[in-house]
Amino acid sequence: MIRNYFKIAYRNLLRNKLTTGLSLFGLILGVACFLLLATYILNELRYDTFHDKADRIVFANFNYQSPSDITAERSQVTPTAVVPVAKREFSEVEEGARFYRFNNREVLVGNQNFNEKNMAIADASFFNIFSFNFLEGNPEDALKQPNHLVLTKTTAQKYFGNRKALGQLVEIDNKSWKISGVIDDIPTYSTLQFDLIGAYGSSERSKTETWNSANDWSFLLLHKASQMEAVQKKLNQYTNYLFSDDYASGYKMWIGLEPITRVHLHSEISSGNALTYIYIFSGIAILLLLIACINFANLMTAKASERLKEIGIRKTLGAARVNLIFQFLAESAIITGLSIILGVLLAFLLLPAFGNVANAEIGTQSWNLTYFVGLIITLFVLVTSVAGAWPALVLSKFKPVLALKGKNLSFGSTALLRKSLVVFQFTISIAFIMATLVTKKQLYFIQHTDTGLNRNNVIMLDASNVTSGELATVQSELRKNETISSVTAAYDAPVNVQGGYTISVGTGLEDDMSITAVPVDKDFVSTLGIKILAGTDFTLSDEKLVKIEPNENRQYAFMLNEKAVENLGLTAETAIGQPANINGRQGFIKAVLQDFNFTSLHEKISPIAIFVEYDYFGEILVKTAGGNPTLTISEIEKTWQSLYPDKTLNYTFLDDAYAALYKSEKRTATILNIFSAITIMVSCLGLFGLSVFTAMQRQKEIGIRKVLGASITQVTAMLTSDFLRLVVIAIIIAAPLAWYFMTGWLQGFAFKIRMPYDLFLLAGAIGLLIAFLTVSFQAIKAAIANPVKSLRTE
Repeated sequence: MIRNYFKIAYRNLLRNKLTTGLSLFGLILGVACFLLLATYILNELRYDTFHDKADRIVFANFNYQSPSDITAERSQVTPTAVVPVAKREFSEVEEGARFYRFNNREVLVGNQNFNEKNMAIADASFFNIFSFNFLEGNPEDALKQPNHLVLTKTTAQKYFGNRKALGQLVEIDNKSWKISGVIDDIPTYSTLQFDLIGAYGSSERSKTETWNSANDWSFLLLHKASQMEAVQKKLNQYTNYLFSDDYASGYKMWIGLEPITRVHLHSEISSGNALTYIYIFSGIAILLLLIACINFANLMTAKASERLKEIGIRKTLGAARVNLIFQFLAESAIITGLSIILGVLLAFLLLPAFGNVANAEIGTQSWNLTYFVGLIITLFVLVTSVAGAWPALVLSKFKPVLALKGKNLSFGSTALLRKSLVVFQFTISIAFIMATLVTKKQLYFIQHTDTGLNRNNVIMLDASNVTSGELATVQSELRKNETISSVTAAYDAPVNVQGGYTISVGTGLEDDMSITAVPVDKDFVSTLGIKILAGTDFTLSDEKLVKIEPNENRQYAFMLNEKAVENLGLTAETAIGQPANINGRQGFIKAVLQDFNFTSLHEKISPIAIFVEYDYFGEILVKTAGGNPTLTISEIEKTWQSLYPDKTLNYTFLDDAYAALYKSEKRTATILNIFSAITIMVSCLGLFGLSVFTAMQRQKEIGIRKVLGASITQVTAMLTSDFLRLVVIAIIIAAPLAWYFMTGWLQGFAFKIRMPYDLFLLAGAIGLLIAFLTVSFQAIKAAIANPVKSLRTE
């Protein structure tokens, strides 16, 4: 019997190729998109869970608040003393490790030079805490000795090919390093990412336990996961005791702890809005699959209603309603099963491309085979039940006499349900369009708003290997190029300044305030076109005064932005000449700058100080005269090679560095674009199914109207108007939904657009046009049909 159900179902599906094809296409897309998004979400949720001791590893963060600060400054880097102190003082801590990352390092292997952007150093205990798979060497002692180095598999192959890497020597910063281990490549779902990692003892920073400089990532391994709160409390008590004098004067400093498995998605200081996008993508995945199921049900009902006489005959011959339900479910199961198989294949083929769009290296390794098979079976049962049960129950309920006569076949409340589902589909689709347009406008605003500094035609050169004494030579040589108008330098990229300092201003230096600050070259302000409201620019004299030895005899000139001056209770005019101290640097306020954005537009403009200092620069900023950037870069490379033949030139455009701050937003916009288009496409299939159904139901009415003189245009308008009303209702519902969610999304930006209501109208017009084109195809087909065929049975 069951075999016959599937045989009849198979024949019916082949006979109705259009409906079958549309059903398949919609479900395949729905399943593929669901699996793609589910793979991405799973990859995000499994961050750092692969470590054997993940439940006991905690990540430390640094918090600081001065007396005048309303909120605390938080940082993911901590002082070098945190780990040694925690291991020594607290019995709950089994082990600890510090992790410090370098920007760029030149690695000499034989006669070949490699520029590595992802090198780190870590304590000897690092591989006892974290579970990275060793291919060569022993994790117990891989980082015990100074100048020992562990490579990832890819890095080892790059350096030594198929030769064994263990025991080989490489040169970094004119020092010989010995390869003590090779590990598998780091999983993409790891917070810790590196290509080579050396012993922390190789660095001078390992010789000093300090609380004054925060640059390390610090990790603690607890004996029990439940001990985190106890360690947190003891750390707070320790820092309170250690800095009791500072606490008494209103300063606060503490170390926060978080489980390593929560850092990526939940940590305020390192996850950004990753968790928000998990919710967004989860919603898209579920809604898209639901819409595909609704379409399938609509199409099955529309086409199956043509089989009412078949249903009547079967019931007359003794078929029970349950038999008909099983037959329709069998048809649903065939399409669902085939759709899932093809959807899985399509998702597998699209995974690499989707990974590029989502900016994540996702793949089948994200899935556990048992869970994946369970999900597929669950999907099959749910989709078959949801998509097949409705037409099965509706079409099997008619009395055989009425079904055979084809009279008075009212679908009752199911007609309202079908229309409601169409409204639901288009509500989601149009809301997606609205969200996409708002996202695009916000990204355009980000790229084109005036941030207070001129990023155009500025090239950033990595200066981490350039000593302070060499900077003047580099600047002089670069300025010889006619295509270069100015050269300056800064500790940080000017679009993402991170330095946390404390400033005291006044004769008694009593006004303490947390402030972001960045050491720069004297030409920094003029090169980037930052507006000076009061005072004067840095001069050669300022440069000379900060190169005096010893350091305590130096005299600094500071520039503060408007926000800093305001928070200090000063004005632009009264601030000039005021004595100031920034972390022990004695000097005076030389100028007040117009507020400018020095971090992402997610953040409000906060107080910042700029001061001339030449101890270290991370970036050299080259302002070009415009014209041909390729030629300018070529000339820069020639100059660089003449000065540093053994060092690789690393550069980026300042505009690109600025754009990189909004990778998550760009990714979301791209994904919204793609899935909005897919949602509209799948929704149109449902609308098409309903138009087929309606045209068939009103076939005789259309025939009578045409005999009585109705034109094709009139018939088409009659058929389309009902559907367009549904879309208008969807637009009315979608607008407040889109407004609510996009308002929440825009709250994540300190600088944002006003809600563009004109784009809501545009999105509605787009949805209406797409719906009209979809419905009009079937309406015109019904309107031009021969009325004789529809009336000949009367």
